[in-house]
Amino acid sequence: MGPPRAILLPALLLILIISFVFFLQSFDSADFSSSSTVLSATKDDTVDLKSTAHQEALAKHALNSSLGFGEIVYISMPDRTDRQDAMTLLASFFGIKLKLIPGVRGSEISPKAMPDGVYRTTRPSELGCWRAHVNAWRYLLDSDMDTLLIFEDDLDWNTNLKKTMETLSLQMQNSQIRLSEPSDYERANAPYGLDWDVLDIGSCKDSGHPDFKDVSQIWNDPDVPDIRVTKRNKLMYNSLHDFGLTDADIGKKRLLAPAYLTVCTSAYAITRQGAERLLMAMSYIGFRNAVDTDMSRAFREGRVRGYMLTPPAISQFRIGGSKDTDNRDPGDPRMGSTINGHGNLHGFSANLKGSARKWMVDNLNLNNWEDYKRIRQEKLAEVTEESSLPARG
Repeated sequence: MGPPRAILLPALLLILIISFVFFLQSFDSADFSSSSTVLSATKDDTVDLKSTAHQEALAKHALNSSLGFGEIVYISMPDRTDRQDAMTLLASFFGIKLKLIPGVRGSEISPKAMPDGVYRTTRPSELGCWRAHVNAWRYLLDSDMDTLLIFEDDLDWNTNLKKTMETLSLQMQNSQIRLSEPSDYERANAPYGLDWDVLDIGSCKDSGHPDFKDVSQIWNDPDVPDIRVTKRNKLMYNSLHDFGLTDADIGKKRLLAPAYLTVCTSAYAITRQGAERLLMAMSYIGFRNAVDTDMSRAFREGRVRGYMLTPPAISQFRIGGSKDTDNRDPGDPRMGSTINGHGNLHGFSANLKGSARKWMVDNLNLNNWEDYKRIRQEKLAEVTEESSLPARG
């Protein structure tokens, strides 16, 4: 006879409990981070990280709501709800997700928190701008992300921005200007690679290093602005010529080169290493007078590795008057005496082919009662046509 059921059932239950505990322990000890999961999958011989198919699939990440970066944040002063409304509307219409990094009033920064080396001529608003960008760099370092795209709150872009970024991803995956071969992790996870600190896609003006004009990557892009638009930006126009482009090329090609002289911090991405280097160069060591000029100085001195996209994919949107900046006060002769300017409907962008803002307005435009009138007329025409048909016998 076998053992009594009163003994057998508890023994079986104990065995099941012990087995389940061992399973949980082995599950916890496994590394299920996103990076290791991807890499373990890509070690399979069936996945060729250098294949065109894999590169194209990775580049498709540029079509998502973060344009292929970890996240997109934008900096805006708390009281600029007008700009926040505009950015929320623009992002929603184009399928982009933004996170707000609040702007900072320079006058509220503690004297003890001031970095070394600040010029006496530096305005409080410039210090506040610096502090907000530093907060964005810290946001990346406090996260688990590899990259972060940083916007300011007065942007416009071309209507094919996602396609522009997808093409940029393919170019950077097949980079001719990086200094080292990409790792398997980069090939598997990074649509734009990770060999850079800063990727500037929204410079107002830029120029390359005079000794390295042979270091560039150039490709055809149907969404670059016409040469007549580019010629209005003398520095950028001359820079394209310095890199070997002719007038026949300008208006057809886009260029990626090591960042050297850049103006504005309208739109740029950073890697984790870039955030560390920027935080060290522009806070830990010191800061002088403006985020864009200090970042450009770091490029020129070789302390930060950057790439610049020319013409840019993103530009500032201007309406005229002092609403166009939070770095100058109403009445400043450089901004005009009016606060309101010409309004969003009459605003403009430089360095772009077309305007996402204007395209958005055209597509969201509605005349509800005209639509009702049109439908009524169409139905009336159908009834009239039916009544005019000969009666059936």
